[in-house]
Amino acid sequence: MRVAVIGASGGVGRQIVEQALARGHEVTAAVRNPADMKLRHDRLWTVTCDAFDSEAVNAVIQEQEVVFCALGTPSREPTTLYSSAAQNVLAGMQRHGARRLVFLSNFGVADETANDFLSLMMLVLARRVIRHTLADHRRALEAFIRSDIEWVAVRPMALTDGPLTGRYRVDAFGLPHKGRSIARADVADFMLNQAQDDRYLRQAPAIAY
Repeated sequence: MRVAVIGASGGVGRQIVEQALARGHEVTAAVRNPADMKLRHDRLWTVTCDAFDSEAVNAVIQEQEVVFCALGTPSREPTTLYSSAAQNVLAGMQRHGARRLVFLSNFGVADETANDFLSLMMLVLARRVIRHTLADHRRALEAFIRSDIEWVAVRPMALTDGPLTGRYRVDAFGLPHKGRSIARADVADFMLNQAQDDRYLRQAPAIAY
């Protein structure tokens, strides 16, 4: 399968690239600075791409079957990174007929509620501390809902650098009960699975241990 990974130099993006190659896929890694992508492989192509640049995003998507978007920023200031990327990716997919988009979102982006105290506190904190990030993620999600493409938006709980386990819990609408965290490697595993699994199609599932 031919896949593109936008934001391939980030924590989750790197994991998607490595695991996609391990699964035998052909991977185009889209990054702002190619020097940040140290991995070399005969089925890996690294290209320069700014997610705000519609033409650059369009060029990445050409001839791809599935697009993974794993962008992130440490800034807590107002941003349009996620919604701009969403609009550019959607336009490119519609133009080139790419089959599916799997988008890295964030817990707290939906109207989800928690069913235990600590998860509730995490939701309250996220909606206060990264409110601008979540607001833009909501704009991206709204763009997906309005589109006619196949998409899955993944809402991980707090990200860690733990090992790949392949064992995690998923909640399509709320949050996994008492789920606190999830390793970036397992987020990548779940996102890759969504390329060929229709279970969460046009939904925003949450993932945690």
